[in-house]
Amino acid sequence: MSDDSLRSTSRRSFVKYGALSTGALVGAGGATTNVGVQSGESDDDPVKQGVMYPYQLTPERRATVVEAGLDWRADRLDEVYQANVIAYDHAPSYRAFLFTPAATVEADQAIELGTVRGSPAADGDRFVTVGLESGTAAGE
Repeated sequence: MSDDSLRSTSRRSFVKYGALSTGALVGAGGATTNVGVQSGESDDDPVKQGVMYPYQLTPERRATVVEAGLDWRADRLDEVYQANVIAYDHAPSYRAFLFTPAATVEADQAIELGTVRGSPAADGDRFVTVGLESGTAAGE
């Protein structure tokens, strides 16, 4: 009897704390987005920009472009954006899509993702704009 009651309590606790953790993560993600939007950086800054899915972005991290210029294009993005695949240097098995204006990045190029700068117009908040900085070539 006590075994069953412990198990059901544990399951309820797990679900309860899991929901609280998810809520905290979602709240923290929203706070990060707002900070980036209100950063006061000028729009004419010469730093390159890219567009990413918000759940794939880890701001201020180094990454390497694994594949550049894919033929696939995400819905709701202008045709000027090309799809690229990046791998984060701190977690190489984690891959993410980075959408950039044509010929902005090349395969094996090291980049550093900056902070969130807002969302592209009329995308329904499905993407975030992020600053890009060139790094050293991969393998150096």
